[in-house]
Amino acid sequence: MTEFAVKAGAGSNLIIENLPTASPILRIKSDEEPLSPNRFELDEYEAQARRVRAAREAVAFYVNYAAQERATASHESLVNLMAQRLRTHGAVPKANRYVDLSARYAGVDYLFEMKSTTEDNSHSQIRRGISQLYEYRYIQNIPAAKLVLVIENPLPRKVGWLENYLVQDRDVLLVWDGNGSFTCPESVSTALPFLN
Repeated sequence: MTEFAVKAGAGSNLIIENLPTASPILRIKSDEEPLSPNRFELDEYEAQARRVRAAREAVAFYVNYAAQERATASHESLVNLMAQRLRTHGAVPKANRYVDLSARYAGVDYLFEMKSTTEDNSHSQIRRGISQLYEYRYIQNIPAAKLVLVIENPLPRKVGWLENYLVQDRDVLLVWDGNGSFTCPESVSTALPFLN
């Protein structure tokens, strides 16, 4: 049996210490349950349910699309690699049917979208990822959440401009797999302290 400690943090927050690296991602089954509730009050859950119902068609599209993408080994590898990094730093990685990963670390909420990329599909995959991240942030009602786009490979030279577009213009944190350890632009590394 694996043990971990829970201690009181600032305010009414609880902090999990010594979270085992073998802990699975906390999978939330209900799309209508907030991944990062702010007040833990009923009206917050009801508002979340209304947003999900209003966006049901878009959510259904992304659930189907995400299910196809999750079937690929590279996508699952990115999710597991990031979840492991989060657990190592004491955060609890969470996911539901359409959000690849979310976590709260040091009082900051993060939403992650993982995209398997190739030389030919990087641009279209990044476009999908951006729209998904913004929609998920709205639907989950965590407007201050940092958006993290994790791609399988570094950006190909022909779309290298997307790095500045994502990081500077869209405030989306870009990360890629550097053979089992994440790599990101220098300006992004300070916003993702759990990658260090």
